[in-house]
Amino acid sequence: MSRRWLPILLLALSSERLASAQGFGNPLTQAQVDCEERQLMRLLHRAVVAYGDSNVFLWRSSPGGGIFRGLSVGSRIDGDPDDPETWFRKEAQMPFDLILHEEEDFLDPRRPRLPQATLVRRDAATNLGMLLDGGVVLDMSLELAPQALNPAEPQAPLRITNQLLPGAGQSDRGARSLALDDLLTACHAEVTEFDLKVFSILARTVRPSTCLFQGAAGCLGPLTRYKSVVFRGTEPLTYRMNVNEYDETCLGDDPCIYGEGGAALLFRLQVDEKGNLTGGDVQVYPWCTSVGQVACNSLNNPDLAVFVMPPMRPGVGQEGAAEFRRSALLNIAGPLSQLNVLYATVNWADLLRDTSWNGSLAPKAAGPAGGEKGTVSKHQ
Repeated sequence: MSRRWLPILLLALSSERLASAQGFGNPLTQAQVDCEERQLMRLLHRAVVAYGDSNVFLWRSSPGGGIFRGLSVGSRIDGDPDDPETWFRKEAQMPFDLILHEEEDFLDPRRPRLPQATLVRRDAATNLGMLLDGGVVLDMSLELAPQALNPAEPQAPLRITNQLLPGAGQSDRGARSLALDDLLTACHAEVTEFDLKVFSILARTVRPSTCLFQGAAGCLGPLTRYKSVVFRGTEPLTYRMNVNEYDETCLGDDPCIYGEGGAALLFRLQVDEKGNLTGGDVQVYPWCTSVGQVACNSLNNPDLAVFVMPPMRPGVGQEGAAEFRRSALLNIAGPLSQLNVLYATVNWADLLRDTSWNGSLAPKAAGPAGGEKGTVSKHQ
């Protein structure tokens, strides 16, 4: 080998070792990503939070199947859409673990062994006992009935709240629906420690809002509820998020009709040599053109603003104009709308400053939008 190629080879090997050491993972096929998107969306369909302007985030937390983690959020993001100085965000958070077993024993040995789900609140990261607007508690349920026609009125629910009451933080139930919905197996084994860090960061920083949609008069009626899944893209350092709005329509004595749909997002991250997030971007996928399609927007006119914001901190009553100025903003109106803002850069170094996620609690100098120099993955 010529000596003049040796430095280039060593540099390439060094870069490969760096990526491996940081646990950025391996590329996935589009079929693997599509499989996980469909599985997470089947599970997400069953989840609801009994509070307007709430969100529940869900992701797989193990290379194997049946192990999930999430964050339930009761929030209020509001203000005059035309006056950013009035914008505010306040919220209560309730993280949880969801563990699905393929077959479990029950107290009665005559009872057939069934798949079982266990939903557990993580108290150390929960706003325990905190009341939301109107004096309500943060209340999340997961429907395990086979059909789950209307998860807002569950027939066989797992349920946890942020109340300081016995049993409020844990629930389990046997359910054949776990196997029927194929929720016990994994579509791939690519879930690294770095992925888990990113999933948690996205759940703490991405906030949808119809109240601050650019082009509407603000929230004049009931507040929208949201639920979201987070998962890997095809390339390392790319991540997907589906943000769904959901609601039920009730007319007279007829059964209520449940509906949901929303937007699909792609995040591309930049990192430094230590694996800290520095910059990147987020973009909205095109609108769906057929039933059952994935990686697309399923609502023609969601009228949805999506912010990527600094994470909330304990003891901080609410975030305001200063935090919104640091945030990335998407505005999702419709396929041909001039109100659309479907791409934004994200300065993660600034959003995560003074947090353990950027590797240090000491402030770091923030570079221009897009962050410090780092590694950027290719488009999915």
